[in-house]
Amino acid sequence: MLSHELRTPLTPVISALEALEIEPAQTREVKSALAMIRRNVELETQLIDDLLDFTRIAKDKLQLRFAPVDAHAAISDVVEMCRAEAESKKLQVHLNLRANTRYVAADAAKFQQIIWNLLKNATKFTPEDGEIAISSSNPSPEVLTITVRDTGIGMESEVMQRIFDPFEQGNRSFERRFGGLGLGLAISKSLAQAHGGTLTAQSDGRNRGSTFLLSMQTISPTEGLDVPAKTTGERSRQGLRILLVDDHEDTCTALEKLLVRRGHLVAATHNMRSAMEAAVRNQFDLLISDIALPDGNGMELMMQMRAISKIPGIAISGFGNNGDIEKSLQAGFAEHLIKPVKLDALEAAIESAIATGVASN
Repeated sequence: MLSHELRTPLTPVISALEALEIEPAQTREVKSALAMIRRNVELETQLIDDLLDFTRIAKDKLQLRFAPVDAHAAISDVVEMCRAEAESKKLQVHLNLRANTRYVAADAAKFQQIIWNLLKNATKFTPEDGEIAISSSNPSPEVLTITVRDTGIGMESEVMQRIFDPFEQGNRSFERRFGGLGLGLAISKSLAQAHGGTLTAQSDGRNRGSTFLLSMQTISPTEGLDVPAKTTGERSRQGLRILLVDDHEDTCTALEKLLVRRGHLVAATHNMRSAMEAAVRNQFDLLISDIALPDGNGMELMMQMRAISKIPGIAISGFGNNGDIEKSLQAGFAEHLIKPVKLDALEAAIESAIATGVASN
């Protein structure tokens, strides 16, 4: 419930922001203001995610789905995601991925989260014009070690002893200067341990940089690891008839505007009853529904809609643990997006859901 209530108000903000960002003839001041809004909304989203991840770990409710993961590909993806932030601080990020054995058994999203947290930590605590180096090696064929080294503020020995403690940032002045909750490293260490690995820190002292080493057991890549990308159905490139259901009116209005701007026909409703009435009167290509509705839930709606037709669906919700996602998929949704929903994630989900619907038909 906390997850849902914290994330839901951010969704219309993100949707409205993305609508404003594509408006033509923006002044430099407007572009700067929109960029500032995006940075702070994304920071708020990350703080919520960190709190919820820490709660799951503390309550021993963390669920992992293990599969072969190419660590080098995952690292490269994370570096690309963080590139803009590093460039804004004029930081040089060097990659030296030379491990011969680079596959690990991991939950792909959580493995990336470990790397993401380490890189964000290095970026946060490294002054402008500094350097960050990410390397990989095999101390033995059975072990992969990933090293993240920076030229940042470093740590004294007493700080290093507690750097992986929750809500720890090393120094009270750092909390005011750098912000954040101090949960990223604690979460990363717990995730590393949940994967059977280790995460350690090294530093030669204040203002002499820090080094973090993640070590995990390697595996051999299995056949069928490379899954071909889903092809987009022709229908997903055209305007779709979309039934949009969300009881949060600001969210519904913002998402409706974004979808209409992309050429879709949208019927927006706010509860199960009006959604079913709309489905009886009209034929839709896609259902996009919130999970928590005032007169039921999106999973019930999806099952009722599937009984009428083979319409594909996308769930959008503030509830986002593995159990919630599994329930959505079992109810018939093709995708489950966690609020706040970003436009690129929604567009990718629409393509995937339509492709899945075409395949099943």
